[in-house]
Parts: sequence; structure tokens; C-alpha cells
Amino acid sequence: MQYQVQWTQEFQNQYHKLTRKNKSLQERLDKKIAQIIKTPELGDPKRHDLKYTRGAHVDPFVIVYLILGRTILFLYVAHHKRVYEEAPRVLDNVKHEFPALWALLPKK
Repeated sequence: MQYQVQWTQEFQNQYHKLTRKNKSLQERLDKKIAQIIKTPELGDPKRHDLKYTRGAHVDPFVIVYLILGRTILFLYVAHHKRVYEEAPRVLDNVKHEFPALWALLPKK
């Protein structure tokens, strides 16, 4: 199945901040992103505040994303210690930034 790929502004900002001066990390993140796009179920399902999301590790970082229908929405990327504090806020922002995708989430 072919997926459409979208990125939150937070993901884009963090990605550029992390990779601006670290080409090695950029290559590792790009490789993992390509793997996710090819096989979206690759990441581990998350729970609690990140219900419906998945996380893929690029040690010591985590890429958090959603699969909504035929769309992969990359939410956030950050150090493992920080990602689980910030990603719930980013997930909450999806309803404003991507209302059509937010409507696809199962209701709690």
C-alpha cells in the first residue's frame, strides 16, 4: 500500500535542529524514516498519553508517528528522555494542525 507522508511543524523543527550539524544522525534518521514509510508497523505501539502512536528508535532518539488511514504523520523526534514528555503535547496539537486526520482517530 502506498502511504501519503505528512510532518508536523514540531517534527520538522526538531529534525532540523538535531541534524543541522550532525550529518551522521541525519543519515540514520533518514534511513529509519524510509523504513517506516515502507513498513509503517515497524515502530512499537505506544500507550497512555500516546495511545494510537508508534515509536521507532534511532538510539538515543525516538521518532513518534501516527498511521491514519493511508497517511503516515510524523509527530516528533527527540532524545528518548525528552520525547515522551513533549510528544503528548504535539499529539494534542494535531487536532488543530491536521483536523481531517484527527477525525480519523478512534474516539476514546
